[in-house]
Amino acid sequence: MPFVFAADFCNKKIIITKVTDGDTVKGIVDGQEISIRLSGIDCYETSKRDRAYKQAYLNKMTIEDVVQKGKDSKIILTNLLKSNNNITVKFTDIDKRYKRYVGILYSGELNINEYMIQKGGCMCFEYKN
Repeated sequence: MPFVFAADFCNKKIIITKVTDGDTVKGIVDGQEISIRLSGIDCYETSKRDRAYKQAYLNKMTIEDVVQKGKDSKIILTNLLKSNNNITVKFTDIDKRYKRYVGILYSGELNINEYMIQKGGCMCFEYKN
């Protein structure tokens, strides 16, 4: 799929193919598999990488706690998406650095991004491209 953001590419049905972590998924939209970063949230990392160490330092946590919280968020998102066949995405931006779309996932009226802040251990995050 050409990496172009189009206004008509909003509010589309998505078939989730992979939950990368608590704030990133892969899915099929209009026959193409794409990566989507969930807008407005930031979850802990799921492995000991530079960003995880930064999260540990900023939140006064151990690296093990950061990684565990990241894994827990991924499980929560995976279980939520696995139990719902009617998922849609509203695209809000493009992350050119990582070549992925940014958007809000919905299950019916449920805003999954907000759900992850409330139940999934994720934090509010203002996305800056």
